[in-house]
Amino acid sequence: MGNDPGFVCRSANTNLRRRLLYPGMIAVGLTILTFVLSTTPQEAPPKLVRPVERTLTTEETASLLGDREAKPKVDSWHPPHVVKVWMARHKGRVFRIIQLPRCEHLETVITYNPSGETLRQAKVRVGGVAAVTGSYHHPRSLALADFLQRDGCVLAGARTGRSLLVINRDGTLDISNEYAQIKGQPGISALALGQRLVPLQQDGFSKAFMNRVTDRMAIGVNRHFIFIVQGKSDIWRLAHFIKTKLPVRTAVNSDGGHVVRGRAPVHIVFRWRQLKSPGAAMSANASTFTNK
Repeated sequence: MGNDPGFVCRSANTNLRRRLLYPGMIAVGLTILTFVLSTTPQEAPPKLVRPVERTLTTEETASLLGDREAKPKVDSWHPPHVVKVWMARHKGRVFRIIQLPRCEHLETVITYNPSGETLRQAKVRVGGVAAVTGSYHHPRSLALADFLQRDGCVLAGARTGRSLLVINRDGTLDISNEYAQIKGQPGISALALGQRLVPLQQDGFSKAFMNRVTDRMAIGVNRHFIFIVQGKSDIWRLAHFIKTKLPVRTAVNSDGGHVVRGRAPVHIVFRWRQLKSPGAAMSANASTFTNK
């Protein structure tokens, strides 16, 4: 069998078929793979888009970037144009309170009459709706004892360094101790008042003065309102009432005692801007200080 020519021939034919079959199968497989790949949808490579260069205007830049800082909320609420008056009892004392709007429609007037006048006379003379006694003065000569400034012109020098009632250039009212920033400033009027009540400071006044029960007047402010307080009291109870019963951020005592019911050279009067009275005209010996 090993020498059988037929067996040798058949083995050679088998080997030949194997050598021819494998390459054919590989070729068929490659053909099928190529066909499958050619018929499978392929995603097209992304096209490169060339950026467009453009110079933005100032307005466009501001609109695009915006204001990165948080803008404060604008309070559009306006206090009502009402004069509110009521009475209150506190620690055995009765106080009369007047509430006024703190806005551009209410004008603050510092009246000055060297010969003196009552609080009511000053109020009527300039057409006011409310009034407060002014600064301290000599009881006989009525000479001012402390600071008074009209539109930047100093008429009486500062002596005690107490709190000031200030009428700013825009007509707004404030209470301040900044003499250096106010003194001589054009368009600013100011009047030195008395003891700071809120927050309470002794301000050079003796305890005997603070303990004395007499007629008192005070003025306090917050963001939207002005408060005038009047009553017969000592400083301690007056200050405590204003601090605990009224929504004020600062308050100051004005001249009281005999002045509330008597005569004085200086008063503070509030009046509506659109209701200016013809009786507010200045006379030879009486003048009105106001910022417009």
